[in-house]
Amino acid sequence: MLSHELFYQGRRVLVTGHTGFKGTWLCWLLSALGAEVYGYALPPRSGCLYEKARPPIAGERLADIRERAEAERVLSQFRPDLIVHLAAHAYLDGSYEYPAEIFETNVMGTVGLLEAVRQSGRRVPTVVVTSDKCYAQGLGGRPCREDDPFGAAEAYSTSKACQDLAAQCYRISFPGLPIATARASNTIGGGDFNKTRLIPHLLDCFSNGQPAALRNPGFVRPWQYVLDVLWGYLTLAKALAEGTITGDTSFNFGPASDGFQTVGRVAELLAAYFPGAEYELGAGGPSGETQLLRLDSGKARELLGWRALYTLEETLAQAADFQKNAGHNSAEELCREQVGQYLKRTRELAG
Repeated sequence: MLSHELFYQGRRVLVTGHTGFKGTWLCWLLSALGAEVYGYALPPRSGCLYEKARPPIAGERLADIRERAEAERVLSQFRPDLIVHLAAHAYLDGSYEYPAEIFETNVMGTVGLLEAVRQSGRRVPTVVVTSDKCYAQGLGGRPCREDDPFGAAEAYSTSKACQDLAAQCYRISFPGLPIATARASNTIGGGDFNKTRLIPHLLDCFSNGQPAALRNPGFVRPWQYVLDVLWGYLTLAKALAEGTITGDTSFNFGPASDGFQTVGRVAELLAAYFPGAEYELGAGGPSGETQLLRLDSGKARELLGWRALYTLEETLAQAADFQKNAGHNSAEELCREQVGQYLKRTRELAG
């Protein structure tokens, strides 16, 4: 923890996609570490966590990541020491309705940002956040490792695989650009209001006394606390900036073994925090999604010293507490409190 505080104190960090769910939490986490945080993203959606919590940032530009000229202006204006690139179409929705837009945002948006960094002539370590959905199926249940083949069936997953490959291309083609890719699991945390995702859907139904319908309850996913994932990104960014990692700089950030659970089991665990909560197990349907997805985070543990600090039950408890207390406390207070709790745990474990 101390090394992170010393490293990030006063450092200028650009977070693309800062108005999104993970972006908002990352801004709060960076601010707590003493960083000077800048944002570049589309305007926040009405009622989103960013609008409610308003993390302390030094400056922002609200513009489309696909506009390369905007990326150049952002780099010139904010002159970041580090970049964490989150801006993306970040969910499966739309894969069959507007696939071209998803590819433009996730792939060419990333290429435009990296090209702007290259043209700036400055050494700006950049962590490109992709997804665990980029891996191919057919591993027989074995956890995915960073050197496993990519493969996907629908636009979102395929675009994230292409985004990852584009980042690797820039890293290999231009050795002076420190670039890493981070592949993380399904993140859980308070303030995620996208009800097309499982946890927000369950929290909304359970808190309003409505039965929740589950799609594909037998699918296994890695479920993980949002601050654990973000701590992984920051640990990777620090290592990238300090030059302590070389070669393939792609890293998985997944949960401990208890975090690999079926959709149905996660619903069961979360329902325990809401007396009388009900859910219905659907039969599932045609889907391009991977049925069994597990991540091997051994590389991050070995080379970065990172590991998940929260169990699945602790993670779900944090999300449930945020939902229950949202009517009594401001989102800003809840974000500050949970970030404080997380940093306290990192200090305790650091000894």
